[in-house]
Amino acid sequence: GECVRACPKGIIGLISSTTKILHWNQYTECLAPCQQKCPAQIDIRKYVQYIKEGRFKDALLTIKEHNPLPSVCGRVCPEPCALACRRQISDEPVAINYLKRFVADQEYLSGTRYEVPIAADTGKQVAVIGGGPSGLSAAYYLRRLGHAVTIFEKMPKLGGMLRYGIPEYRLPKKILDWEIQGILEMGVQAKTGVEFGESLKLELLKTEGFDAVYVAVGAWDDQRLTIEGHDAEGVISGIKYLERFHTDEEVDKGEYIIVIGGGNTAIDAARTAQRMGAKEVSIVYRRSRNEMPANPAEIIAAEEEGINLRYLYGPQRVVIENGRVAGLEVIKMELGEPDPSGRRRPVPVEGSEQILKCDVIIEAVGQKPNMEFMKNDSHLKSIPLTRWNTIEASEDSLQTDIPYVFTGGDCFTGPALAIDAIAAGRFAARSIHYYLSEGKIPPIEERARDFIPESLLSELQGIKSKTRVHEPVVPLEERLGNFKEVEGTIAEEDALYESSRCLNCGIYCYNKDIVEDENILPVLQSEGDALAS
Repeated sequence: GECVRACPKGIIGLISSTTKILHWNQYTECLAPCQQKCPAQIDIRKYVQYIKEGRFKDALLTIKEHNPLPSVCGRVCPEPCALACRRQISDEPVAINYLKRFVADQEYLSGTRYEVPIAADTGKQVAVIGGGPSGLSAAYYLRRLGHAVTIFEKMPKLGGMLRYGIPEYRLPKKILDWEIQGILEMGVQAKTGVEFGESLKLELLKTEGFDAVYVAVGAWDDQRLTIEGHDAEGVISGIKYLERFHTDEEVDKGEYIIVIGGGNTAIDAARTAQRMGAKEVSIVYRRSRNEMPANPAEIIAAEEEGINLRYLYGPQRVVIENGRVAGLEVIKMELGEPDPSGRRRPVPVEGSEQILKCDVIIEAVGQKPNMEFMKNDSHLKSIPLTRWNTIEASEDSLQTDIPYVFTGGDCFTGPALAIDAIAAGRFAARSIHYYLSEGKIPPIEERARDFIPESLLSELQGIKSKTRVHEPVVPLEERLGNFKEVEGTIAEEDALYESSRCLNCGIYCYNKDIVEDENILPVLQSEGDALAS
């Protein structure tokens, strides 16, 4: 505490773990661009510097202040933070995911969990409905804030789409189980095989003494095509296909499989089908590769594994023989003007129809929440739904029209990233904590959502070029036909090197007065491009 007392400007302060959990980014703070772009607002700069110093435990504990599933996210997060990394102006972004995964896997491989502080018991009980990333995150932070938490999950195991939607070659179940078990070992209770709105209703939760409820049921329904023959035998939705595979239900394997869609679910379904022994797997997407929303790295991996990607083809009808899928009629598309999403609208080319041979069609064109459970609960159905069939709640608190009921994740926002759901879980924990402890939820003053001056990402002079580390990848011939994890964890030597590429934004100003970081050459940068510290 001596540095706190000695600081002449009062900048340095001691912050409790509770304050860190409750804190949200402010416009008045000097934040690195990567931290601003991270939905969970992880202090990336700080934990990367810890890695650089060899303080791996401190790095992981820093991550867990805002993300309880770092090993999972180190494997599946598409790194929106890297899009704002200033390093890319000079060469390539810092490999943030690799570093996160490295320190998280250090804990996993040691077999010993690092202790995190848990506040004294408050005597309050919170029910979390849904054991996916948002529910797990909310449970973790509510428990750290001292509340008793019980997760209610309709599936046999916790994890949500992380377990039932992401294949093992991307996210091994042992990694997911390790991080979930860590949350349970903090004292969080879990009851699986319980469906909200059926055997479990809101009134029963109140009767059993729960003081607040967080609804995080995700988005488990598929958007379905309405083309002719869409209900034929051999047509299945992407989510249902992956769910059946992960619950060991019978899956129609097929020999010639077509996946319709361009997102991560489409890629996951295609790569899963190939590993299950299909002779030919094709992805049909109505736009070009540039518009494809799937993670670019996953698209490349699919191509390497022999998946046929057919761009600019739109499905027209399912060809049926003897009541079963025998082909898919498609039409060539060309891109027109941008639609509301910013992507160019596909326009059919008249007379370009053709039939693609297939015996299984997997539709992976989008997801949506299933809100039928609310109709079966006399209390829940009083909460309005939006026109997108999501639960209506305050964006500033996630509180619904029933004061003790909160919601977040995909059932509030619609389908989004796992890291978005994790962020929503912590945000909900903040609101619930204030609701239970103070009876009201204080607004976040000067809340920073996205405040990165263009100049910060346009020019950066005087930086030494350093090649980015790349993760080890299982050779192609060793990964076909099995679900072995494809990407590995970087070595300690590589983690130390990669962390040294970080420019420490938010601490250093790249101007003529400060030239003390090893990344900076004597060629000085103008003050106009300085990052205020």
